[in-house]
Amino acid sequence: MKFIRALFSDSTVEKKYVHAGAIFGGAVSYLYLGERTGFKSLLNKWAKWEEEYASRGFRTVSLDRFIDFGGWGVPIDDVIGQRRANGEEAIFHAQIYRTEFLGKVAPAIDLEKMMRDGEPQIVVGTYRLPSTERVDTEKD
Repeated sequence: MKFIRALFSDSTVEKKYVHAGAIFGGAVSYLYLGERTGFKSLLNKWAKWEEEYASRGFRTVSLDRFIDFGGWGVPIDDVIGQRRANGEEAIFHAQIYRTEFLGKVAPAIDLEKMMRDGEPQIVVGTYRLPSTERVDTEKD
């Protein structure tokens, strides 16, 4: 990580973190189709830049906000570039996702069955996306 610290400014790390988070958030917004090819690679990239961003003293951004940003274009300017308070622990949302959700979210649409049978699938109801903001409150 010392190499990255010397090579990239805080501003560049922030841009790379936001970009990686937006791409992963966009992929998660389509999770109802399942974890597609390259999904884990996107998570790994977001995790790498999140770790570097946090190591520089910044508050990290929840998956929920990255889904809104990357999937729907909702601005996140209000949560980017905020320094953690003295003694405040970093929250690693990518690690929360990896532990709580990776490989555990069933798709609402079985694309393989649809391709095999050639028949459309109708999904009715609300699909709840994974959240790194709700993890602690759901366990209470």
